[in-house]
Amino acid sequence: MKKEKVAHRIAAEILEQIVEGDVKPGERLPTEMKLCEKYGVSRASIREALSELKAQGAVTSKQGGGTYVEQAFHGEFFHQVIVDESNQASFRYLFEMRKILEPEAAMLAAERRTEKELDEMRCALALMMEVDDPESLKGQDADFAFHLAVMKATHNPVMIQTFANLDTVYKKALALSFEERRNLIRNKLVIHREHEKIYEAIQAGEAELARLQCLIHLRNIEKKLTPDL
Repeated sequence: MKKEKVAHRIAAEILEQIVEGDVKPGERLPTEMKLCEKYGVSRASIREALSELKAQGAVTSKQGGGTYVEQAFHGEFFHQVIVDESNQASFRYLFEMRKILEPEAAMLAAERRTEKELDEMRCALALMMEVDDPESLKGQDADFAFHLAVMKATHNPVMIQTFANLDTVYKKALALSFEERRNLIRNKLVIHREHEKIYEAIQAGEAELARLQCLIHLRNIEKKLTPDL
C-alpha cells in the first residue's frame, strides 16, 4: 500500500473519532510515537495524516508541542442554517446538497468500503426493520446512521465531516417533514428496500450502480417531502 493511501486512511480514522466524539474539541491527540505504534506505520505517514487534518481545519499544532482538535471544528455554520417548516425551499436546498454529496459518496464507498463499514450499514438496515414507525426518532436515527456509514466508507475526511456537520440540519428537516407530511411518507418496507439496494451495490463493489441507487432514493424522498416544488 502506498504511503499516501496509508496516511489518508489514518486521517479518515482520526476524523471519525472526532466526529463520533471519542476525541473532543480542544483535546490533545496522542503523540506521533503513540500514533505510530497504534497504526503500525512510520512517523512520516503519521505526519502526513496530521498535515491532511490540519489542512481541513480539524486539528492544529500548539506552541510547546502537541496536536489538538480545533474547538470550532464541529460546524458552527451548519448549526446556524435555518430549516423553516413553512418554506418548502428549505427542503429543496437540503436535497440539492444531498444529491450532490451522497451519490458520489456511495460510488466511492463501493470502491473503498471495509467489512467494518458494511457491518455498520447492515446494523442500520436491521434497526430500520426493528422500529414500527420509520418516521419515529429511532427510524430517523437509523436512516442517518446508514448514510453516515456510507460516508465513512469513502475514507474521505472532508466528505465525512461535511456530512456529520449536516446532522443537525438533516435531522431537523426530517422531523419537520415527517410531522407535517405524515400521510405522504411511504411504508417501512419500501424505505428499507431502497436503502438495501444501495447497500447491495456497495457490497458488490458496483460503484456506478451504488451512485444510481442512492440518487433514485434521494429523488423519491424529495418528491414525497416537497410535492409542491
